[in-house]
Amino acid sequence: MKNLVLLSIAILISACSPTMNYLGDTFPPTNDIDIFYDQGDIKKDYRVIGQLSGDNINNAINSLEKVKSGMIEEAKMRGANGILFLFSDSYDNEHIIKSKLLRYNQ
Repeated sequence: MKNLVLLSIAILISACSPTMNYLGDTFPPTNDIDIFYDQGDIKKDYRVIGQLSGDNINNAINSLEKVKSGMIEEAKMRGANGILFLFSDSYDNEHIIKSKLLRYNQ
């Protein structure tokens, strides 16, 4: 019975997470990430390692900020040094965000 309760809680928590879709390369995880909203603000030499989108369409309980935070964490897991937010759209508490993940050239 205890395992059933723990499994139910785990499923509920994962169902509440924003949906992430990633297409690109993966590198060792990073701890810190730079956040950009305009390409002109990026001062370091970089390459795009992938495209990441996030949404809460299947779970409108997640706020725009929660989707954004989830995307930043996903970018760290993918080994990005920066994330460039490109697009966001909201309608009736549903949010869609698109971004590019950046890796600095050393």
